Amino acid sequence: MYRLMVVEDENMIRKGIVNSIPWQSLGFVVVAESTNGKAALEQLEKIQVDVLLTDIKMPVMGGMELSKMARQRYPDIEIIILSGFAEFEYARQAISFRTFDYLLKPVNKKKLLDTFTALKENMDRKREIKEEIYHSNIYLNAGYETLRNEFLQSMLDGDISLFNDFEEKTASLEMDFSGHYFAAATIKFDRKSIFTELESTWGTDKRLLTFAYRNIINEELCNIDDVYYIVEDYDTINFVFCFPTKEKQDALMIPCLESISESIHSCLFKNVTVPYTIGIGLSYPSIHYIAKSFIQAKKSIQNNFYLGEHRVQVYQDNNESKYEQNFIRFYPEEMEHVAVAISNGNHEDTKKYLMAMFRELAEQNLLPEIVKNYCIALKLMVQSKITNSNGIMEEIIGDEFNEFVKEALTVKELAAYIIYVMVTLAKEIDETIAPMEIKEQQMIIDKAKAYIATYLSEKITLRMISEHVYLSETYFSFLFKKVTGITYIDYIQKLRMQEAKKLLVNTNYKVYKIAEMIGYSDYKYFSVQFKKYVALTPKEYRNRGRREAEQLQEV
Repeated sequence: MYRLMVVEDENMIRKGIVNSIPWQSLGFVVVAESTNGKAALEQLEKIQVDVLLTDIKMPVMGGMELSKMARQRYPDIEIIILSGFAEFEYARQAISFRTFDYLLKPVNKKKLLDTFTALKENMDRKREIKEEIYHSNIYLNAGYETLRNEFLQSMLDGDISLFNDFEEKTASLEMDFSGHYFAAATIKFDRKSIFTELESTWGTDKRLLTFAYRNIINEELCNIDDVYYIVEDYDTINFVFCFPTKEKQDALMIPCLESISESIHSCLFKNVTVPYTIGIGLSYPSIHYIAKSFIQAKKSIQNNFYLGEHRVQVYQDNNESKYEQNFIRFYPEEMEHVAVAISNGNHEDTKKYLMAMFRELAEQNLLPEIVKNYCIALKLMVQSKITNSNGIMEEIIGDEFNEFVKEALTVKELAAYIIYVMVTLAKEIDETIAPMEIKEQQMIIDKAKAYIATYLSEKITLRMISEHVYLSETYFSFLFKKVTGITYIDYIQKLRMQEAKKLLVNTNYKVYKIAEMIGYSDYKYFSVQFKKYVALTPKEYRNRGRREAEQLQEV
């Protein structure tokens, strides 16, 4: 319940507002009444109030002065003004005090109900954002965010070793790179201007300023699931975007970056104008190219630094840009299918998808360099899907892969080589788990499932499970997918989502609490995964489940 104070000098009107409105059903409780602004301010010092409903014209102190002083002393308080005066000046002043609404007397009861219904929804959204930021800060203080930042920065810096066991690593950090369009971006503020602001406002405390950055960015991103960021320094913020569709990327990425930049500037830089520019690299169909996109984002800033109104600079570099855009445009979806088929040891599907891929590439009549680049990208994708990429894959493909691709004279020659090595790799993966009897395999997987169920609410890693069943991590990972048809990560997530569905409908726990109860450290990551799994947000699923339960009771 939100706590409401009613300030009105006319006793009959005040009592009518307090007694005739079903406040509790609206989500409010009247905790105080007052006949003028001065008395109201005295009460505010003693009583916690979330919403102030005040008349304008009152003795001793009117509603405008009360609103102004209440806003200064209690920045989070919501204000609704009642007035018999329709003059523009009163409305203008009300806006300057960030009042939620300005209602003319005699106020219509339906209008008052509608206003407080809308206010409740607005306050609920703000409360959820605050809770998210609060739990994000706990998450940050626990050092978990530091691990994420190090991983992201290494990825942007081009550390290809991160793509070994990529799915395991990202799952353990509660990060999701399952999109199809990946781009890096950076926001660069003018360092000298910020230093002036630091001296005057932040006492040269860069840590406090970067902490403020994170709070603002978290609030801006509360409804956007497809982005990660690093506050590199007090003048630089880097981003990784991963969208499921090009349309979503085009619609959200630039507006998101502009909104973050403007919010930081308007909220934090009070005494000076701080120029900034936004650099955006090209979008790629694989996360493996994110370091290249990041280099482009930084280049776009270096080449076009602080150009007046042109604050957003998307990478362009004549021939290279055209080449990269063609690479993205003709990206064959079969590459992803090939990587999955190989990781499953399915050599027949591997051959089928590769033949379809080369057929498509030949029809496009692309530059040889682009086709060869796809082959290198394919190797990286396969490497990230196979847990033991330094063992089986290197033994079959070896160091000569890149050299052969580079020197291939015809697409026919290239296709024959790629199909041969990739099919051989898929067959080898399939044979690594052939010697074990099916019954024994099933017993091991059942033992692993029992372990997962016991420790579902905790952080479960591949090492923990594989040690429990006395297998190597690589072997267990292959075996689990071979027997069950899904990865152990997907299996754990499925169990957690099923438990989350029960808790959402049958308990009143907050969403972040449910996330903690089923083993997620990051409440936002849980919400994103839940929506992907159920096609509803946790809140939407809870509301729908309870409506259905009520309908069944009525029947």
